[in-house]
Amino acid sequence: MKQKALPKRTVLLWQLRVVMLTAILIGVCCYFSNSLPFLNWVAVLFGLLCLVVIAFYIPTFFGAYEIFIKNDALIINYGVFIKVSHIMPYARLIYAQTFATPIARLFGLTMISLKAVRSRVIVPEIKLENAIKIINHLADKGENDENL
Repeated sequence: MKQKALPKRTVLLWQLRVVMLTAILIGVCCYFSNSLPFLNWVAVLFGLLCLVVIAFYIPTFFGAYEIFIKNDALIINYGVFIKVSHIMPYARLIYAQTFATPIARLFGLTMISLKAVRSRVIVPEIKLENAIKIINHLADKGENDENL
């Protein structure tokens, strides 16, 4: 099983999160700008930075995300400037769990947390059906390995 990129809803969810955080921080800067005038410039610069993150970085980051399920390992590749590859062998996997924030549940998405010996991998929001397939596949591999 191979999932080339994460769903577009994941990108939209993270863009929404950045917009909410940006609005809060710009609001705080504007509230205190009467006593500290330089905060107007901080708000403008922060707003421009967040526009770049929303328009370029988030779509590029999640577009480069790849999840491969091989015979004996789960391989996750991601990164924009620095490419990272996680290889999670089934034999070292301690547990896998899914979790979702309320906003992610509205979009029908959930995260997967994979815990292995001395490492942890979090797969960002994917469709609930795909998360269930991955968890079931990992559980089936674990059962088959125990029977050997």
